[in-house]
Amino acid sequence: MATYGIAAAAPPGGTLAALSPHAVTTFIAASVFFGSLVIVATPPLRGPDETAHFLRAYGVAMGDIVPSLRDAQGRKGVLLSARLYAGFQYFEGVRIKEKDTAWPGYGPEFQTYFSRSAVPAALGTGPTFVAYAGSEGYSPVAYVAHIVAAFAARALDLDFLATFYLMRFAGLAAMTALIGFAISLVPQIAWPLAALAMLPAALYGRSVINADGSALAAAMVVSALWLRGMLFPRMHSLGRQSFWMMLNALTKPPNLAFVLLELTSNQPRRWWHRLAVCALPATAVALLWSFLSETDTAAWRMVEITGQEPAAFDPVFKIRHLLDHPLYFPSAVVRALEQKDLGELWLQTVGVLGLFDTVLPRWVYPTLTVLVFGTFVTSLQTTHATRRSVAIAAATTGLAYILGVYFICYLVFTPHDVGSVWGVQGRYFVPLLPLLAIFVAALIDRTLHVVLSASLAL
Repeated sequence: MATYGIAAAAPPGGTLAALSPHAVTTFIAASVFFGSLVIVATPPLRGPDETAHFLRAYGVAMGDIVPSLRDAQGRKGVLLSARLYAGFQYFEGVRIKEKDTAWPGYGPEFQTYFSRSAVPAALGTGPTFVAYAGSEGYSPVAYVAHIVAAFAARALDLDFLATFYLMRFAGLAAMTALIGFAISLVPQIAWPLAALAMLPAALYGRSVINADGSALAAAMVVSALWLRGMLFPRMHSLGRQSFWMMLNALTKPPNLAFVLLELTSNQPRRWWHRLAVCALPATAVALLWSFLSETDTAAWRMVEITGQEPAAFDPVFKIRHLLDHPLYFPSAVVRALEQKDLGELWLQTVGVLGLFDTVLPRWVYPTLTVLVFGTFVTSLQTTHATRRSVAIAAATTGLAYILGVYFICYLVFTPHDVGSVWGVQGRYFVPLLPLLAIFVAALIDRTLHVVLSASLAL
């Protein structure tokens, strides 16, 4: 591609890029339809860590932007009104009770809830403190749509169940719109992005209340904006990229690794400018939020679960341990991969749902893998030098992201002396998938027939 003007962004007739509008509309329709089915089919608080994320989003809607309210044990949390707490506590109890073999199922539980026989005991009492239990360190950016819905629910004086489902639908709608925007930015990889965003884990992440949906959506927008800037430098807006980089870094800590994309540019003489405008602000806001939130990850949970001393989960203590034993972390990562290999992590990345107890039929995983990777066979329609730069940047950022996930899991979930990294889950790597698609496309630089590519995605 000899020129990089705005006109160059128009896809040549008959190419895969010409089908990008169909990719956007198809994705939005599929996401809303199947996401709504997931919302209805998934019982309340049944998503991964959904209890903690619901409480955090609702707490922000009540004004607890930087967690500050504590109980007598020093745990941070939120005060729920008697009416909301009654419904919340009821379904939290159901979630725990379902492990009992004699449990009758969610049908009778919903009937009991709607009959109000489970609620009256809590009415007439004051607000009840409930600990966040792990979501204290999350920025409000991760829950913007959920917060708006919770605020509206408070204004309408909705009960727990109505509030909860309103928050779920708001999250699905907002994240679907953001991902649709990302797909529209780079027609060359529109179908790969649409296919990735409809993987079961990705769809599930934006259909329940947690930070997974916002982490993927923000990562997709940042990746698409960066790739468009690499392909068409004159269309690259540093201000817009800086804004999305900051939001992306505030969704989940590993997403800060995406600032490394800005170290690569088609304008090497101005790399420092891109770094100052895009990467540094994102790093600064991530560090600022860590300072304000005291990097609180509710270590008391791990102390209660494992019986270890609090010092075993003290991040400062563990960082000092790593400085004294520099080979400990690499060996712990290798040990973790031996215990949970790449194959198992990939299955979770594709979709092991619920509380990691809802496994899809075995044939689904290889089938989806083949179909999704088939969509990666697409051309970026640019020079060899640009493709090489894109591939190197995507690979470097991806490796940094993976190391970031393992390092954070070591700091948060792992006692300092166990020799492995605990708590790594495949869903943590879903935001990395857009970079994988970009990396493969940059290496292969081949395009399937437009009908075949779209069919694979569909």
